[in-house]
Amino acid sequence: MKLSILPSLLTTTLATCTTDDHCSLNGLCNPKTSTCTCDPGWTGTNCGTLDLRHATRGTGYNHTTTNASDPYTSGRGNSSWGAHILQDRRDPKLFHLITSQFAHGCGLSAWKPFSTVIRGESQTGPQGPYEWKQEILGPWHHNPATVWSEKDGLWLLYTIGDPVTPPTSCKSQSLSNNISVVASPDLKTWTVPKRVLSGATNPAPWPVWSRENDTSEIVLGIEDATIYKAGAWDAEYTLVKTQSWNTSDYSPTWTEDPFLWQDKRGNWHLLVHWMIDISENGVKYPRVGAHLFSREVDGNWTFVEHEAFNTSVEFTDGSRTDYYRRERPKLFFSGDGEVTPLYLVSGVQEFNASGASYTLVQPVGDGAEVYERGLGF
Repeated sequence: MKLSILPSLLTTTLATCTTDDHCSLNGLCNPKTSTCTCDPGWTGTNCGTLDLRHATRGTGYNHTTTNASDPYTSGRGNSSWGAHILQDRRDPKLFHLITSQFAHGCGLSAWKPFSTVIRGESQTGPQGPYEWKQEILGPWHHNPATVWSEKDGLWLLYTIGDPVTPPTSCKSQSLSNNISVVASPDLKTWTVPKRVLSGATNPAPWPVWSRENDTSEIVLGIEDATIYKAGAWDAEYTLVKTQSWNTSDYSPTWTEDPFLWQDKRGNWHLLVHWMIDISENGVKYPRVGAHLFSREVDGNWTFVEHEAFNTSVEFTDGSRTDYYRRERPKLFFSGDGEVTPLYLVSGVQEFNASGASYTLVQPVGDGAEVYERGLGF
């Protein structure tokens, strides 16, 4: 189902610019007036900030108060860490969520080797709440990123990790990061994992197919905004871009957890976990999101050093939570060809949470409400 949301949305006009790059390629610049008109879902002086709205408590995927059947540490519950929201291909009112969940009640600090990849479902809309339905990949698999390949008629799920037997207590282990991919026609039955990159982490896939470009090509971003390409999801991946800025730890441009997409104009974007406050202040908050953009995927990327989102979230009940950690950002877009961001999904951890973490869904712009109303929610 495709729902057009643009007629009911307002754009934001800002100053000043001379090219669309000054609008973060998230809007258009009128050089005669030196103003940016931001695309729906984006705001700020350069259209580089997500237009985040109030989240609803109890939505997303939060099972931190539901104990595993065999918790190694009692009372910790089931922690998760970031996710993709996916609309069912047959039932537009059914939504899936694929996330990392840590086995045996272990928390985020023991993600190696306890991270699994699971699927949840929501019958109440894209915000959830989501209930557990299936373990797709057991310990150890992490960093799930899931996209639909129109050319192949398959869901493609990229992760890091390899199967291991975890220890009998919630202890961290040192394990190598390797990226693999599995495929499914229905999100329920999956192929055997195929390794595509060794010694790499934070997969961010994007199928290049469009109505104008009938291709099987896949673009795959990884940590440090490094970018690979492959002629097909199960083909060889070739390095096409390493960034020009300093990507080393504790630099001002230190990032991880990229989320990659191509917009309606053909421009490329990355939303990343920006670790500026770790490098400058030794804390994990509040500036945690940055936006990067380029006209060509292997061209010159721009890193604007200001926050695209932070660790403070306001809720519909009038409350606010300032999180200790907010990472692993992913966007859910409109299905009308406009590539309008409707929801930001991220992994969050509260202060004094003793390792417990969960997956938060926050609406973006006016589009989320319009989208849900169009579906009958």
